[in-house]
Amino acid sequence: MTIMMEDNKKRKQRGVALLIVIFALLLVTGIALAMMAMSDTETSISANYRDSQKAYFSALAGIQEARVRILTENTPVITGGSGGVLPNGGTSGMPATTNATGVVYILNSNGSDTIEPWTTTNNFFDDELCHEYYPGLTNIFDTADTGASSNVPCTKSPAANNWYTTKTSTDPNTGTNAALDYKWVRISLKENRSSWPYLVAANNSTNNNVPICWDGLKQIPMPAGMTSCTDHSLGFYYESVYRVASLARTKIGTRRMVVAEVANTPPLVTNAAVDSQDHVTLNGQLNVNGFDACSCNLGNFGGSGYDMSACTATTTGSGSNRVTTYSNCPNRAPYTCDTTKYAIYAAGTVDNPNSSETIVAGTTPAIAQSQPWNYDIAGLINTYKAGAVPVTGSPYGYSCTANTYDSSGNLTANGSCGTHSSQTFGVPPPFPPTYDSTGALTWPSGTNPAPTSQVTYVPGNLQITAGSVGNGILIVDGDLDIHGGLQFYGLILVRGVVKFTGGGSDATNIFGAVLAGQESYVDNTLGGSASINFSSCALKQNQTPQPPRLISIREATY
Repeated sequence: MTIMMEDNKKRKQRGVALLIVIFALLLVTGIALAMMAMSDTETSISANYRDSQKAYFSALAGIQEARVRILTENTPVITGGSGGVLPNGGTSGMPATTNATGVVYILNSNGSDTIEPWTTTNNFFDDELCHEYYPGLTNIFDTADTGASSNVPCTKSPAANNWYTTKTSTDPNTGTNAALDYKWVRISLKENRSSWPYLVAANNSTNNNVPICWDGLKQIPMPAGMTSCTDHSLGFYYESVYRVASLARTKIGTRRMVVAEVANTPPLVTNAAVDSQDHVTLNGQLNVNGFDACSCNLGNFGGSGYDMSACTATTTGSGSNRVTTYSNCPNRAPYTCDTTKYAIYAAGTVDNPNSSETIVAGTTPAIAQSQPWNYDIAGLINTYKAGAVPVTGSPYGYSCTANTYDSSGNLTANGSCGTHSSQTFGVPPPFPPTYDSTGALTWPSGTNPAPTSQVTYVPGNLQITAGSVGNGILIVDGDLDIHGGLQFYGLILVRGVVKFTGGGSDATNIFGAVLAGQESYVDNTLGGSASINFSSCALKQNQTPQPPRLISIREATY
């Protein structure tokens, strides 16, 4: 009986192991399927992310092409409301007429797509243009442009004729299946409301159409009386701000749009022959002249600078209070004499000149002291030293220890590049410089070698003695002591202080400007029989060819 009961029990349990195995197999299969699904999802996410990044960086590539073309082709050429062609310019209301060609599109086809950003039904329609607020382009605005939202895509295209021009991309694979994924890049000049609701000028009711200029530090509306941002006739040295938009779309349809603002670096034209962030000590047989030697005919140039005989001299006072001022200086054709620059402009104070020092300018007084300091010297050095000739390399071979600074720009350790004589930092023109009837720099025939400009970078303190010359920009990332002769044409940019302490038979003549910073223990010292003459021609020559500066960049999220 017992044996039969055990057999029945075993028969009832028969097949349980199979069920357990089947259940386990189903469980493992489910886990495997779930993992496969998760893997497919992760793969899809990764692929989508990769495609999105590909589109984004393709759009950035379009921005870079626009920057290079602005540099090399002076793109775009704008026909403003006045009908005049203004390279790098623009007028109020640009583009203001139905035939204004104010927008440039760079097209980059893969050979099979049709790219017409001006056509609303095109796959690559420019649905950002309406936010640029160009009132001359009728039917371009939808609700997004009247204040509803800055992130609503445009739905309309301008009804005006000939409002754009096109160029073919310089992508080496354009027109083929290997072309980069940016489809078009738009270049246009920025007006006040182009970045609405973030206006450059607060009053958008009257300043919507004002072109925006770049002064090297900030954006400003174009001053009244100027025909374009690059119109230097009023003594302003600005560059136009461009709006650059780039649309990329990949083969599987991922879309990214990047909008940037770029501007060329304007000429660094200083406030004075000498701009100083520190107190200025005056001594020796010093001559500082703030009249623009580029635009003003000041008379004969001798060992102590211009004799100013071509100008009208007015003398007041006597003895130590005797002051001579100059006016009515003739123009140096084709320019109009610029009398707006100071001899010395200082954030600190300046010694009173004595009888052995000649400090003249078209301004009264010739010296401006305790003034606001509007220079970022560290930033200027970083801008200009890119591509500069370092004195630690050939042909100079200086042994230098560099100055170091903390995050606030304060000097933390002094470095030195030693004392050097008979240096050549570029080849200057003969002194005094002369100009032809077009304002171009000239030099006597047979002059050997001809003038050559260069940017020279010195990473630490430097002393120059005896018979050195230069042309271009001399950057000293520390203190500069000129203890002997120097003939320099251009800008001397010093992060610390500059000291003219030498003299003797070697003259020190500077045409251009000196821009000096600050040091904790000593002041900027002008003396040593130096003659420093402001010259905008010498300063404007130093436009190093480089793509426009990227002022801002963002992604259009629609």
